[in-house]
Amino acid sequence: MYFERIIAIGFIAILFGIILIISGAFLSTVNGGSDSHIQTGGVLLIGPIPIIFGNSKPLILISIAGAVILTAAYFLVSRGEFIR
Repeated sequence: MYFERIIAIGFIAILFGIILIISGAFLSTVNGGSDSHIQTGGVLLIGPIPIIFGNSKPLILISIAGAVILTAAYFLVSRGEFIR
């Protein structure tokens, strides 16, 4: 019952992420010039262990906040406290 909702939310999140990646790549090719500066930042979760990367301090701080939220969500879901 709850799992169908979680699967649907996950599918929508993945689809939204793919749309963002494609639109970002398209906009960077259209608007990007030779003097454009691209900033990156992200989180890679391997189990409960976050690996944070980036080349911009503000994006790294946002990634740290996201990693804390994702790690907390991982522990809540894995313990079964979130879904009952």
